[in-house]
Amino acid sequence: MNGIWNQQQQAIRTHYLAVGRDLVRPTSAERDQALGFDRELWRALGATGLFGVHMPERFGGQGLGVWEFSAALEGFSEGCQDMGVLVSFVAQVALVQAALLSYGSEEQLQRWLPPLISGEKIGCFAITEQGCGSDVRSLKLAASRDGSGYRLNGMKWNITNAPVADICMTFARLEESGPNAISCFITETAAPGLTQSVPFDLMGNRGTPIGSLTFDNVALDSDSLVGSEGQGLRVLYFGFLVERIFTGVSIVGCMQPVIDECLQYSLKREAFGRPISDNQYVQGHIVQAYTQLELLRSVVVRGLAALEKGQDCSTLASIIKMLASEAMHEACLNAMRIHGNYGYRRDFHFERLLRDSIGLFFAGGTSEIHKTVIWANLVAEAQNRSKAKDDLRLDAYTGAGAAA
Repeated sequence: MNGIWNQQQQAIRTHYLAVGRDLVRPTSAERDQALGFDRELWRALGATGLFGVHMPERFGGQGLGVWEFSAALEGFSEGCQDMGVLVSFVAQVALVQAALLSYGSEEQLQRWLPPLISGEKIGCFAITEQGCGSDVRSLKLAASRDGSGYRLNGMKWNITNAPVADICMTFARLEESGPNAISCFITETAAPGLTQSVPFDLMGNRGTPIGSLTFDNVALDSDSLVGSEGQGLRVLYFGFLVERIFTGVSIVGCMQPVIDECLQYSLKREAFGRPISDNQYVQGHIVQAYTQLELLRSVVVRGLAALEKGQDCSTLASIIKMLASEAMHEACLNAMRIHGNYGYRRDFHFERLLRDSIGLFFAGGTSEIHKTVIWANLVAEAQNRSKAKDDLRLDAYTGAGAAA
């Protein structure tokens, strides 16, 4: 989003572009091939301050704002060109850290945020189950009261960072609570009875460890409850909103170099005595990707402005996620078309980016689900009513309290 950053934000963007280029990109192919996660790399990223750009200084963050973090994320995404690392990063920062900052108690913030911000610990946000993906209200992980604490039983499935996470924020059904049964809990993954699977062998995003978590009578104390009983969906929907907007920011960063490389290649590559850029179909591929990028930029800017003001922007967030998924996939597919067999080779990053981009259609909600969200909000507005989202703690996340 060059052109919208002030001088400080542009400097932050430039700095983290170099971080992504120098620390992450050189080993991206290795992690993809090995289905690997590099904890030392994670710690190195933490040491740069990336996880805490917009987190409060008292927890080890830099105490800056949403725009400064977005500048860092866009630059880092452009530099690293590694969707595997980015998915793990967004899952921790935009889901776990954001939800914890907005809904956690002071004691929880003091305990959990510093090691996440420093990169010493890795977090996961465990929602999905084998029979429950986008339909979060039907989740089955059971929570029961046990004295002053709780016991959790069940399984979470397809969870980003689950195989390597040290800290897990999860959602369970407290059956004694009636209709407001879903509550949010946070725990160490080393808790007795909690088992982490090995990483699933997926087509793309292979640098992101995705797996399952099994809860076998896991005992949690009362301090593990995030927010209050029955408040789980509020925490969850808040995390979704922040994650979708920051996913858009990261895709803006990822798409720009794809377009730039396609343009430069088309100007240099000759066929039948002339550059392939002379062909209208090649021009069309590049112009289409650029147009989608600019559309995504504009909606992301609106989403960030609303987020900064503490406004509900769930419609914009769904639009951002839907546009980002489709734009990135189409840009990568057309990059391979333009580069031909060169782009199809495993030793060139377009092939990896294309596989990674397919995961965007599922992670964070499918395009079909986002259309459903947008439709429901449109109907509510048309009927002069709003969905009950005034309890989303956007002000706690982006207001003065967040930077204190």
